[in-house]
Amino acid sequence: DKINYYRYQAIRFLNEDLRDTYYDQAVLVSKSLAGIMKTLMVKRLESSFYALRISLRNLRRATQGMIEMYHADKVIIAPDLKIIELQNKGLELDDIIAKGIEKFGISKNDFVYKHDDFDDSFIKELEFDVSVLDTLIEQWDKITIDPKLDCFIDYLNHKIFDKQDNPTGKLVVFSESKDTIQYLNKELTRRLGRTDILSVSSDNRKQLFDTIQANFDANYQGKKQDKYNIIIATDVLAEGINLHRANVIV
Repeated sequence: DKINYYRYQAIRFLNEDLRDTYYDQAVLVSKSLAGIMKTLMVKRLESSFYALRISLRNLRRATQGMIEMYHADKVIIAPDLKIIELQNKGLELDDIIAKGIEKFGISKNDFVYKHDDFDDSFIKELEFDVSVLDTLIEQWDKITIDPKLDCFIDYLNHKIFDKQDNPTGKLVVFSESKDTIQYLNKELTRRLGRTDILSVSSDNRKQLFDTIQANFDANYQGKKQDKYNIIIATDVLAEGINLHRANVIV
């Protein structure tokens, strides 16, 4: 994830003595994480243009957060402290450091580094990343079409709900990205006027469990419902629940 990615990228630029003393595998791990991050970005693009835009902006904020820490002379490297998330919530660096001291029971010097602890190229690389991300964000903001969504809507209108292929009139859509399922829900509601869509992710699966069963589980013992005919979900519904009232899956 972004937290570990930037933690190890920062470690890679630590002065050699510090890096070898505390993080002897940092260079190898940082290169592996860079490859993983690249793959994740491609997967986000494959999921939806919208998901990629979200990721570009998140990565930009994370990069800027690291730059701010560098200039403040307080680079926090802590694997179990959600630094980027806390920065996005508006917490000052000193408050984040205090949380780290309280959580880990260690000294500030054990996880907070000064910019002199890093190679001079570190800040240059971060600033270069920001410039690249700004260019990508600007370019993607100019894209006003979404051919994948257009194709999906065409299938919805002319194929997926054909009575011969889909006698129950129900549909299950799986996506790898939570952002994509939210995007699909919004766009299908806006463009098709659908009010029978249920979006499910790890955030709400537990709360919606009974609703999911009532509308999609063929073995549901209570009163079956048809309030929702399309369920869009991440892999949290890949197992552990019966969706067999829908016989079409995308």
